[in-house]
This record gives sequence, C-alpha cells and structure tokens, in this order.
Amino acid sequence: MAGATLAEQGRARVQGRSAPILSCLAAVLLSAAVALPLPADAQTADGSEQDRLFQATLANPRDLETTFAYARVAAANGDYEAAIGALERVVFYHPNLARVKYELGALYFRLRSYEMARRYFREALACPDLDPATRMRIEASLPDADNQLQRSRFSAFLQTGARYQSNASFAPTSGIVRFGGQDLALLPSATRKSDTNWFGIAGVSHDYDLDNERGDTLETRFVGYATEQARYSELNVALFDLSFGPRLVLAPDLLPGATIKPYVVGGNTWVGGSSYVGSYGAGITASLPVGRRLTISPEFEWRRADFRDNALAPLSSFNSGNWYTAGVAGAANLNADLKLEARGAFRHGDSQLAFSSFDQWMGEAALTWSFAPPFESITRNWSVSPFVRLIQTDFKAPNPAIDPLVAEHDTEWIAGARFDTPVTRTFGLSTAIQYDRTNSNLPNYRQNNFSVIFGPTARF
Repeated sequence: MAGATLAEQGRARVQGRSAPILSCLAAVLLSAAVALPLPADAQTADGSEQDRLFQATLANPRDLETTFAYARVAAANGDYEAAIGALERVVFYHPNLARVKYELGALYFRLRSYEMARRYFREALACPDLDPATRMRIEASLPDADNQLQRSRFSAFLQTGARYQSNASFAPTSGIVRFGGQDLALLPSATRKSDTNWFGIAGVSHDYDLDNERGDTLETRFVGYATEQARYSELNVALFDLSFGPRLVLAPDLLPGATIKPYVVGGNTWVGGSSYVGSYGAGITASLPVGRRLTISPEFEWRRADFRDNALAPLSSFNSGNWYTAGVAGAANLNADLKLEARGAFRHGDSQLAFSSFDQWMGEAALTWSFAPPFESITRNWSVSPFVRLIQTDFKAPNPAIDPLVAEHDTEWIAGARFDTPVTRTFGLSTAIQYDRTNSNLPNYRQNNFSVIFGPTARF
C-alpha cells in the first residue's frame, strides 16, 4: 500500500502541487523480521479469567489441562512471562513434551530473549514425539533466532508485481483546471485514464551490536521503489531513501526497553526518467514501552528538499526549501493475533515562494490480524491489514498562475487493505486494494483513484 502512495505523491507533484513527495516513506520500509506465531487456539480473555486459572494451577500444579488453559489466556493477554512460567512448570514435571518446548521457544522469541528461544527450539527438535507440522515451524523459526544472536544482522523485504489504477495520471475528476483564475476544460488527451504498471519495492535493514553492557546498536535502513508504466512512461517513478544512526538504550533499570535514536537521512526521486527532488537531513526518534502491550514513538525530522526543473515540471526549483516534521506513533498488541498501529504528524515546509510553503497534518492507522494458514505445511501466519490515512495540506498564499485570490487547501483520504500470504519461510504473495480521494478548493487537485496491487514477496 505504501509504495503505491509514493507513486501517487510523485505524480501529483508533476501536475504542479508542492506538498512533500516523501511523506509516506516510512510506510514503505517493511520489516523483514516476522514474529513467531502463537498456537492458533490462543484466545482473548480478560484478567479475571487469568486470575481464576492461576489460582486453579496453584491448587493443582499437576493438572496439565488447567495449566495449558492458563498459559493460553496469559499469552492472549500479552502476559508472556506468566505463560512462560506456567509452561516451564509443565516441563519440570514432563521434560519431553515437544509441543510445550516449541511454545516456550515462541514465547521467548516474542520477548526478544533469543538465546532461550533457540534453546527450547533445539530441545523440541530432539524430542521423539515432535509432529511434522511443528517440526516445520521450528525449522522455519530457528534461523530467525540464530540471526538475532549475531552481532551483525541483515534483513530484507522485497516485492514485485503489477498494479492497476483507474486514474493513473491523477487528472482532475471533473476534467476542469483553473488557470489565472479562469476555469478551463482539459483536452481529451489530458483527462483521466486507467493504466497498469510494474513495480518493485526493496527494504533492507542492518543492525550492528556495539557489544556494550547497555545493548546499543547501529541501525542502517534503506528503501527503494520503482515503477514502469504500460502507457504513460513520463509518469514512471523511482526513489531511494537511506538513514543511519545509533539506537541507544536510555535507562535499562528505570525504563526497560526504552531507546532513543538520532540519525542522518538522504535520498533522491526521479519522475519520467529525470531527477526530480533530492533531500538530506537529520532526525531523532524514541521508542518508549508503556506496559506490556503498547509502545509510543515520538519523532522529529528536518530535511532539505532540492527540487529540479525538468520537461514535465519546468518551474519545480521554486519548491525547494526546508521541511520540519514532528509526530508520534504508537503500536499496541491487542492480543496474540491482533495489532493496532497509528501515527500522527505535523509538517511545515518553507520554500522560496509563499505559495509553495505549506502546513500539513497527517494521520494514519492500520489494524493487522494474523491467523493460521489453511495448510499445515505453511510455517508463517497469514495476515490481513485494513488501513486508513488522512492528509490535510494548507498552502500559505495563492498561486497567481492558478488563482490569485485562492490559496490551495487539500484534504486527501486513503483507505484500503493488504492481504499477506507467506507460502514458505522466505517467499509469499501479497495483494492490496486502495482507494484515495482528494478534496480541494481548486478544481486542479480534486481527484480519486482506485488501485489493485498484486505480486510475490521475499523476506530474508
């Protein structure tokens, strides 16, 4: 979904808009690390049910069914430590239960205790009662635990495929544009038309452990995106973005899990084969756990954006300036299979001309439901992620070339869903549908577009 938005942002700028082309870069960078699934029968339960089962396990610690029920409820409530304690008591009385050791490995992985996860995965593989389906899951998950224990860790997400768009050029829905304060009809060749394109996305991450007592790391993130249109080659988009910085543990005793990351960032975008905008800057972000389920991430970033004139946008250089972005993101694990992510941000952009300067508010949310695939041979959970996004942009002054009396005000709504279906540990398929609509006080920028994206994925 995110890569599609980047293409749309690039095309909108070709039509003369000045809002930032990189506003959704963070969404493109998809993590290659896939959390291990808990058993498919994990269910949501409240704390009172967990307390009741806990008292029952204390009264009869050898009752396996009650202990298993308590572990399932505790895991569904995000209390992984309690679930681990219950299952480790089972292992004490029954040391050769392969399924229990697998579940302990999965729970420790969720807690990022990779050494213990690897230990229980290996012990489960050595158990004679291990069933084939669980063995395949362990063999798929064990390399992830091994990778997390390395000092230098690479991961990558790749996707390619095809995309259909009902309004590939993002032409005004009404077929009307305003020029010099007068409304004019577009030529038939410039009205909205559908198109398909090939696309490719690459997200690469590298973490280097500084091997100190605090657990600090150096993080490098790269994202790349490119399209090739079937009909409108002048709207081909390509971009990359690269960031680097240390992630520092704040106060491991007072604030367990809290980190802060200063970084530098830079990138470039091409439209129609010509360089369109380059940027560089710096920022700072933090990760602050709140309880067992919620993580809050405040952020601030400055970028210098240098637009370049080209045949499609001969006056783009006037849009060059500084962007200042402040925001906060949150991620909440509602239960073992349901995750809610949201982000809100404000961006101020300065440029050489007042009508290219802007204030922009952004809000987005996604709900991801993971579930067991229909075939035991598939070792990764499938997921569906509905998402929404709102972007409101206010320009500081009227553009006299469009309307000398009206400053542009845009509100863009985006909604859709992504369906991710891994087939093997590494390869899978992904499908996304998306609809976006822009309401504007200028007819030039009122548009809507429906798109469908499909293609294979790879995670390493």
